[in-house]
Amino acid sequence: MGEAKEIEIAESILVIRDPKLILKLRSLGGGAESEDGKENQITFLEAAFFAERRVIPIEFKKLMELAKKKDKLAEERYHVLKYLREQGYITKPSLDGSPYLRLYRKGFRPGEDRTYSLIYVVDDKWKADAKELAEMVGFAGRLRKECIIAIVKGEEEPKFLKLGRTNFE
Repeated sequence: MGEAKEIEIAESILVIRDPKLILKLRSLGGGAESEDGKENQITFLEAAFFAERRVIPIEFKKLMELAKKKDKLAEERYHVLKYLREQGYITKPSLDGSPYLRLYRKGFRPGEDRTYSLIYVVDDKWKADAKELAEMVGFAGRLRKECIIAIVKGEEEPKFLKLGRTNFE
């Protein structure tokens, strides 16, 4: 495979043009395919997951370094993405650069169903205030998604908190 021609490292994503690799990623729920099906855009974080599994022919370490340049919590986000993928969930970072991971319902692929939840990843030293929590819940609510916080402490299993709003009328 001609890596330079088939896989391009853009500013914040990989652009994949290899038809076989695009089909493989589609079957695994990876990246976002162009309308004409000739390209697949995938974030460095998600590409690192597939590189670790030898689906994408780029070194895992290189992709994680690229991800860390843009995201100080890249390792924590990767840990959550990997954990959920291993549980059978399609989880992917947003291509728009937002800090959330998108979670799809188990058994559905992107394009078959909508994003079910937005996951905000934090480390175990994170301190939240009420305003920040209200903004996160409000953002997810406007998109009609659940809001989940994933707390990561080293290599331990992530802890998940589901946030919601309620009204007493």
